[in-house]
Amino acid sequence: MSEFNVAIVGTGGIYRLAHGPAWRRVPRARVIATCDIVAERAEAAFTRVEDLLERDGIDLVDICTPSDPHAPLTTLALAAGKHVICEKPMALTPTDGLRMIQAAREAKRHLYIGHTRRFDTRWAQMKAEIAAGRIGEPVAVRRTERCWGAFPRGDWHWERARSGGVMVDLGIHVADLFAWFFDAEPTEVYAKALAVREEARETGCFDFGLIQLGFPGGRWGSMEVSWAHPKEYAPFYSTTEVIGTRGKLALSDRHASPMTVITAGAIGVPQYSPLLSSFPETFVDELGHFLDCIAGTASPRSTPAQALTAVRAIAAAFESAASGQPVSLDGGAPC
Repeated sequence: MSEFNVAIVGTGGIYRLAHGPAWRRVPRARVIATCDIVAERAEAAFTRVEDLLERDGIDLVDICTPSDPHAPLTTLALAAGKHVICEKPMALTPTDGLRMIQAAREAKRHLYIGHTRRFDTRWAQMKAEIAAGRIGEPVAVRRTERCWGAFPRGDWHWERARSGGVMVDLGIHVADLFAWFFDAEPTEVYAKALAVREEARETGCFDFGLIQLGFPGGRWGSMEVSWAHPKEYAPFYSTTEVIGTRGKLALSDRHASPMTVITAGAIGVPQYSPLLSSFPETFVDELGHFLDCIAGTASPRSTPAQALTAVRAIAAAFESAASGQPVSLDGGAPC
């Protein structure tokens, strides 16, 4: 297929910020229709997904809605014979995520979940350094993702039933990143969660979380995810450290500092500047990669099963935060 006709479901924030501009830069793609429940935002006048899917010529659907309808919209589009790329999270529950995988299998269509960290140059380079053995075997990863003032009061992100709060919005990215770096599924989860800001306390939606994921062989990943930090921390920043048996990788966005590689017998030398990475390029690469997967010229960098692993990890984090106890994930022994 030389050109793909794309339909967009959801033309709010992530579409305007990332997906819309990215699709315009993917040469083989043409957005032919959009759908949104807010009529004035639906450029092709569709406010019902069912009507959109009846349009002829649609090859794939890009789902950019709030998190809670991801599963039903995806299964609907797959049943209509469309390939689907869906923004993260895959779903809010493992059960819904599994239904999405089954729907793709039954429809014999491609399903891709937008875990963009795998396409961001910064973390892709960290993964390459790990794969090359620069720091030996990775044994621990620490990561923070923090932002301030991300969403106004009343926004859907503050509704836990719609967004899952910060542990889903940011934590799902980090859980996937850890599994990618370790090339393994987590076996155990321990978490603490808080509602710090007034907007969070009003709705009972967690805006701060500490989550530790255990992996086979005693390896672990520790994350801090937050919407609660003061504005002095800037709109968004993150830090990442990967500890290996023979060295360490470190990357911080806070002061635009470069990635550093530290190995035995060598000082830390900057290897990479975040200025080389741009937010739009990540989405352009991801969407183009999905087209390659449909065309059969590439293997998925992230599979639906891997996306489901992240959903399962965060679901276990909620369970752990509620009980105060570690939660063992099925299929793996506790660390």
